[in-house]
Amino acid sequence: MAHYARILATLVLLAAAAGGVVWRLWKPKAEPLYEERAMLGDEVRARLQALRDEDKFHADGTYAGPKGPKNRATLSGWVDGVIDDILAEADGPLEASDVAGRLGIAIGAASKRPAADQARLHGYLIEIWYILGYRSATGYFPAPDDAPEGWAEPLPPGWAAPDRPRLLTRR
Repeated sequence: MAHYARILATLVLLAAAAGGVVWRLWKPKAEPLYEERAMLGDEVRARLQALRDEDKFHADGTYAGPKGPKNRATLSGWVDGVIDDILAEADGPLEASDVAGRLGIAIGAASKRPAADQARLHGYLIEIWYILGYRSATGYFPAPDDAPEGWAEPLPPGWAAPDRPRLLTRR
């Protein structure tokens, strides 16, 4: 009888392992198009600088804001750090994979923050993606149903269309 129990336990473990392998192979993954490039020039730099200069992470009707000025400064610093890294690049082509990696660092840094703060950070990061003109997925967010046609990410908060950004607030 114990012999059959071992065989049954082995079969259950093999089935669970096979299920895990199938899940890893079949689950949908949004990956950036590594061939996609954006041109970094004066217009894009000006828009990124304006976003960097914006007073970020303030409470509004749908967002309570972070707890305290230190948390607000930390969250803003992650967004500004991504922008600074991009602005430090020379004018010319900028690969989506490079920018996606920079976004991933900010997303990872904020992973233990409250969901509302993470959502606001994600909005700023998607805004950077749109400012650069990338149409592919960043690889960090689930595939949205509400993305504009031809774009893989949803519109950043406040944007009316991919070519109609929101008005930025100044510090």
